Amino acid sequence: MGVKAGDAPAPAAAPGLVLDERYHLDQIRAEQSPGGTTHAVLWRAMDASLDRRVAVLLVTGLNRTSRKRLVDAATAASQVGDARFARVLDVGTLVLAEGSTTWIATEWVEAPSLAAVVRGEPLRPSVATEVVRQCAEALAVAERDGLTHGRLHPDQVLLAPGALPRITGLGVAAALHGDDGSDDVTGLGALLFAALTGRWPLDGWTGLPAVDPRVARQARPRSVRAGISRDLDDVTHRALTGDYADARALARALATLPTEALDAPVQPPPPSRPSGWQRWAWRVVPPLVVLAIGLTGWALGSDLGRVPTTARQPHAALPPARASAPGSGDAVLVWHRPPAISSFDPEGDGEENDGAVGLAVDRDPTTSWSTDSYRADPHFGGLKSGVGLLIDLGRPVSVRVAELALTAPGADVEIRAGDRPPQQASDLRLIRARAAAPARTRIDLSAPETARYWLIWFTSVPRDGAGYRIGVAEVALLG
Repeated sequence: MGVKAGDAPAPAAAPGLVLDERYHLDQIRAEQSPGGTTHAVLWRAMDASLDRRVAVLLVTGLNRTSRKRLVDAATAASQVGDARFARVLDVGTLVLAEGSTTWIATEWVEAPSLAAVVRGEPLRPSVATEVVRQCAEALAVAERDGLTHGRLHPDQVLLAPGALPRITGLGVAAALHGDDGSDDVTGLGALLFAALTGRWPLDGWTGLPAVDPRVARQARPRSVRAGISRDLDDVTHRALTGDYADARALARALATLPTEALDAPVQPPPPSRPSGWQRWAWRVVPPLVVLAIGLTGWALGSDLGRVPTTARQPHAALPPARASAPGSGDAVLVWHRPPAISSFDPEGDGEENDGAVGLAVDRDPTTSWSTDSYRADPHFGGLKSGVGLLIDLGRPVSVRVAELALTAPGADVEIRAGDRPPQQASDLRLIRARAAAPARTRIDLSAPETARYWLIWFTSVPRDGAGYRIGVAEVALLG
């Protein structure tokens, strides 16, 4: 395993680099510094041998002991055959311009994480029980082979509709962060607590809101959410307080409780407010426009895996409902419900991926709207001057800040506004522009602007594979 040695100068990790004469790096999807000098970058890549998409993690800054620990963990994880684990496909070490680098190729899993699913609304108790029961059974298989996860949290569990949960990061996340990987039962109990309440009861991970410390000490989800049976509350409490000997014992306890099959067909939404599980399934199944590859969490041991880290620094959701505007107090999201939004393509066929525009304002950074892919150059192949998203607030509203979570850095973007529906971008006044915008973009307006129609207008987009395009995971206007 590894790249072939040669006399050429060490290359830099960049699109087009080929590992082991097989894995072609394409695009950075996430990066993080787990601690010390260690730096981890997750790439989307193509396995040329099998013509399939994979993810490749490049880790630099490890000392010899840490590098061996990471390689050993990845190698051991690759031997576990349970289908509920995202597979580790390959591992190697090479020298790049950045220094000695360990790389791990893993299965590309396109599904939202448990954290993303419950961030809006917790799962039904019967569904939460089944999800965690499946995870416990999978970890019992790993325990039989002498392996533990060691850094289990809701971003390490991926939930594709109609399929079993997929666990990422077996052994690897703990090795990367220097954890001892000793107690998966507590992690499973915390997963169950989070699935039932949308809150996280342990220290060390911030992907969901933390539960009140007094409630955390009680370790009982019934103190957070009504409608949870006493039996399920008791099993969760016992798992969090270490009363089960191992994952298999917890799986057996969960098997005695009411559960709900995860492979049931997705039903159309009823007129009443849907559950978190149903809302998630309807959103991701029909268009299958999930941006998240999900599996990044296993490698980096954080709440990545939805949009690049450059767009998602360590906070729970992007953009925030409340953010600080310099010199002007708090800036608050100007809508309570998602506003009317449409694609704006006046120089093309009139729309651009219009069926997915709602994903840019759904407060879920696992999903995104994107432009079409254009050939030849970043200016939409020379076919048009721009493409964007038009937001109709219904009435003039004062806005001070625009927040964007993009799927990649490098786009040129303008914020335009006006009080009449535009026919062209120039019908709206230019408020601010940002060239080569980072994936996580905050645009403070020079002064509050009041308008009904707001246009996020892209005039240039970055390379994405063989073409050029940009996606918007979240947009928020703050006033």
